[in-house]
Amino acid sequence: MSDISRAIDALLEARLRQLPAVERESARWKTLGERLDELDTALADLRVHTTSDPDLAASLTVPHLTEIRAGAAEAADSFRTIAARFTRPTVNLGVSGAARMGKSTLLQSVSGLGDQQIPTGHGIPVTAVRSRIFHSPTVRRAELEMHSPESFLTEVIVPLHTALGLAAPPRSLTEFAAWKYPKADEETRKRLLLIRLRDLQSALPSYEHLLTGGVKSVPLEEIRPYVAYPTSEEIKAAGTDGVPRAYAAVREARIECPFPHEHVARIGIVDLPGLGEVTADAEQRHVDGLRNEVDAVLVVKRSSDTSAFFDETDTSGMSLLDRVRGYVRSIGEFTYVVHNLDPDKPHLAEDLRGDLLRNLNDGEADRFITVFETDVRDPGRVGREVLTPLLTKLADGLPVMDAEVLSGTRRRAAAVRDRIGLHLTDVRRVLEQVARRVGVPEEVNDAKAEQLRSGVAKRLRVLVAELAAEANHPADPGFVQAVESAYQGVLDWIGDGFGRGAEAWQDLALTRMITEGHPADFAGHEFNRVRVEISRRFAALDDFFTERLTDAWDRAAAAVAAECGALFAEPADGETSSGRAVLSRLAELFEESPQPCPALAATVHNLLDVRLEYRTLLHPRVRPDLAPLNIQVTHPDTGEEMQQVAVPLTEEGAKELYGIFNGLAEQAAFRIQKSLLREAAIPTAVVHALLEQFEDSLIRSGTSAQEFRRFVRSYRNDLWPEEFRGIDEANSRFARVVRVVNEIAVFTEREGEAL
Repeated sequence: MSDISRAIDALLEARLRQLPAVERESARWKTLGERLDELDTALADLRVHTTSDPDLAASLTVPHLTEIRAGAAEAADSFRTIAARFTRPTVNLGVSGAARMGKSTLLQSVSGLGDQQIPTGHGIPVTAVRSRIFHSPTVRRAELEMHSPESFLTEVIVPLHTALGLAAPPRSLTEFAAWKYPKADEETRKRLLLIRLRDLQSALPSYEHLLTGGVKSVPLEEIRPYVAYPTSEEIKAAGTDGVPRAYAAVREARIECPFPHEHVARIGIVDLPGLGEVTADAEQRHVDGLRNEVDAVLVVKRSSDTSAFFDETDTSGMSLLDRVRGYVRSIGEFTYVVHNLDPDKPHLAEDLRGDLLRNLNDGEADRFITVFETDVRDPGRVGREVLTPLLTKLADGLPVMDAEVLSGTRRRAAAVRDRIGLHLTDVRRVLEQVARRVGVPEEVNDAKAEQLRSGVAKRLRVLVAELAAEANHPADPGFVQAVESAYQGVLDWIGDGFGRGAEAWQDLALTRMITEGHPADFAGHEFNRVRVEISRRFAALDDFFTERLTDAWDRAAAAVAAECGALFAEPADGETSSGRAVLSRLAELFEESPQPCPALAATVHNLLDVRLEYRTLLHPRVRPDLAPLNIQVTHPDTGEEMQQVAVPLTEEGAKELYGIFNGLAEQAAFRIQKSLLREAAIPTAVVHALLEQFEDSLIRSGTSAQEFRRFVRSYRNDLWPEEFRGIDEANSRFARVVRVVNEIAVFTEREGEAL
């Protein structure tokens, strides 16, 4: 790999490292734009309900809201463009220039393709479709992105109708086929556009079947009619039958093939229809085709009898490239000129060389824009005189351009952010006036908040008292039953030969003892299996704990919902919402309130995040009861280590070993049962403690009273619909404006994060 290739790889990897930060900024600006749109809607809604006070309604208009919404949308779009730039796996070079300058020939020399893939021609424009060409050492293929009927009409026919000032364009292919177009216009450009439109109409049968949308794979040898205008010979040969125009159905072509040059492993070429062509939206198509796709542009200029100077079309093209480069400070970092030499006419090359020196670089070679000179027909010269020096410059220059683009976008975004902040100040000032005329008196809010808080407190206090009484019982009947059921399941499993059948277990034991020459190997593995299985079967108590926790959630949810009116209306299908669903909704309401209640939301989340499990709550207490289920145990009197399986290697020995295992396993299960029953009060005690903590945090935390007041301000009409219905419809609309303004403020005031 060459130094140039390594530098390009490093550049692309550096872009990927920056991508997550750029994507976050793009997402934040997208969200900010959505909030600004919502603010516009919310203000309009509030204005409708304040028409009785014209001055107040008029004050709810933010003069520059449309402008800052457009600024936010532009910022989001800019970051999306940068993200696309940083995502590309290649450095892309755009190839531009007026028709008949040798652009297609240069592309052939760079890519190694021929006339069937990148057509060239004389006298008339050739390239009809934008193509993206990528180096691939092993693949040769072409994939065409096809128009659908809708996109064809929108992107091809509508611009032509608009440019010609025609009536509303056709809405279907049938309408287009039957459309009656006027006679040719005297004005040259309109006449040429009308001819193009009529050509597309008359040729519709030749490409209508291709308007399928999606991607069409075509052999490289057959791609020409899909990307090129028909030649003069083809047009003459077609006569009155009309020439096929398959290119009309193609939006874009992607070609992969081996490039015959070094340094091109991660290089892509974007081939654009020539500047100066007569199309309905030529300039915008050119800008759009370059802005999001390329890192640098080669403008091809050919010295000939008619173009040995930098003319108006060239100047216009350079102006377009100024628009494309955006925040790149120097056009010379982004735009390069390829002087296409004609070896047979050196005097013309000298004339154009002098004109480029004067008009582009003010008499100093490469002062502003680098000019490469080559014969574009010669791939070897193109590689030496264009590709290698160009890629050398880009390896150094692209990181600088990336930084300039990102920095410029952030500066622009920061200016938009500052304007939004200024306008928010004006909006808040207006809202202070509105607040004095809209809504319910604050003392009523406070009284209702205290009513809600006290009502919830009383119901939760009753629930906690009930749970305390349940916890005072020496044993939870449900827990005792669950333990007994698990114990019986273990005994049944043991009685079934530890899940293998007694006879099969003994046969296996005898076989393993004889094979290994001792019982320890089999016994050691079997003790492990039996110990783990007994633990697993007692873990079935988790079902009991889940029931107890679900019951606690149901009872807590019922206590809160009983005080919250229509906030927790039952589903339309008549099914009852679970306690967990009600509590989750309560947490959402606390979080999404226009005046957020974070402490109350955290309290509900803490209750929902609790897990009651056998393995964490009780298993540590009974683990010692499994200790005898090991091949080595400690003698209770002497403290010496002793082996429990000294049996002969016979059928009688296997039977004796089975008896040892049976006895030890049943004893362990019995000890675990007794240990668990001694802990029978724990589950109810734990549930009682959980609900007591929930009640204490919800009602008596440091911010509880304040957050209940916020909650009531936000949801008063839902909590007491009959009492507050009609008191002031503008109140909820006012609250919506306040909420959106506060959300926008959060975005604009994050100084520590780029916006």
